[in-house]
Amino acid sequence: MRIAISGASNSGKTTLINAFLRRWPMYGTPMKSYRELIKENELDHSSKTSEETQLLILDSMMKIQERYNSTDNIILDRCTWDNLAYTLVANSYDQVSDEVTAASISFVKESMKNIDIIFWLEYDPDIKILDNGIRDLNLDYIKEVNSVFSQLYDHYSDNLEADIFYPKEDCSDIIPLEGKTVDDRLFYISQFIDDKGELIEPDSNFFSEEITIW
Repeated sequence: MRIAISGASNSGKTTLINAFLRRWPMYGTPMKSYRELIKENELDHSSKTSEETQLLILDSMMKIQERYNSTDNIILDRCTWDNLAYTLVANSYDQVSDEVTAASISFVKESMKNIDIIFWLEYDPDIKILDNGIRDLNLDYIKEVNSVFSQLYDHYSDNLEADIFYPKEDCSDIIPLEGKTVDDRLFYISQFIDDKGELIEPDSNFFSEEITIW
């Protein structure tokens, strides 16, 4: 199964992925990610991004997603859905043109077929912002990106078949992750993924009761 952990900066994605890999060791994760691309090419990104940066990251993410099929067990640190959120924010600041944004929407829409589940982590104001050498530390910007993720999720959940951002068929499942701690989040994920790393079908007992995080 192909899984992505998505969300704005400093939402705990990398920490969760490391814990996920310990909990489900049958999964792997790519050796390189968009972060290496940014570092190797010394790209301005996030609040200082450009069309070039957004397109390079999108191309890299699409190629990574295309490597895997539904029988692979892989978890990704972000995916093309993240690129879309950041591109939409960049477009609002005229850093990315309407034409490139429209093209990006089309590419991301198609690439959603290459991810089975996106677990979305919303920004948590209780998590202290840490400088990892690449993270944008602008709190207002992080909140703005998180707001766009929220809007994209609303598009997904309200009327998927009529939406411009998502394919009508074979779209990734997007699941907002609940819980404050890593253990809480792993427990929530375990309501969808069994001990063998396989998807728990919706008609199983796990889906017949309300999920509660204590």
